[in-house]
Amino acid sequence: MAFLAAAHALGGPPWVGLGVLAFLGQIMADFRLASLARLTPALLWAGAHALTGNRELFFPYAVYLAVHLAVEFMSFGFAWAAVAAGGMMMVFLLIRIAQRATLSVLAVELAVTSAILAAALVVIRQGRDRPEVRWLIPAVASLAAYAGLAM
Repeated sequence: MAFLAAAHALGGPPWVGLGVLAFLGQIMADFRLASLARLTPALLWAGAHALTGNRELFFPYAVYLAVHLAVEFMSFGFAWAAVAAGGMMMVFLLIRIAQRATLSVLAVELAVTSAILAAALVVIRQGRDRPEVRWLIPAVASLAAYAGLAM
């Protein structure tokens, strides 16, 4: 609940919406406190948004949550991980459509998302049994999303 309250206070309803989906996915994949705690670094993007007013930071937040779910769902198989991450990013894009993002912005977000998720899924598949992958890959993916904003 604290995560969702922080997401609302720092980002607003769309940030909460993706947070709820991430929590539901996390509960389905692995309902343990350690797993749920790995969602919290995503709030750094919400905090940065609150400090800067940069709405674009919603993108790396969404990517962090999507890749986190990919890590968690990889234990069920590659296809499940891809569906979990892809589903999260599909909801992100639907939110962006509701926010009236232009087609060019949506195209860039889709291209960057696709590249990041494809790379992340390969890395996760190779190193899913290593504990640092659970923390490091979502963080690196969200940083890549942030870098992708410059496109």
